[in-house]
Amino acid sequence: MKLRIKLYGTLGPRVPGYRHSEGIQVELPDGATVNDLLTRLKISESEGAVVSIEGRLRKTDDKLSDGAQAQVFQTIHGG
Repeated sequence: MKLRIKLYGTLGPRVPGYRHSEGIQVELPDGATVNDLLTRLKISESEGAVVSIEGRLRKTDDKLSDGAQAQVFQTIHGG
């Protein structure tokens, strides 16, 4: 399946050639989850990223669907 992804915070610059105006297209196998997407993007659980698909926040075990548009946000840490 193919998804269109936009990255926010410092996540975008980590992907070579990433342009925010276009996002990136990611291909994953059918049945892939949000966690599979984060793994593919090399975003670790400790980075605390959150994923929104079609305007709704998703859990890491939520399944993805072909053609979905996702936004991956970097959460703010610190004190």
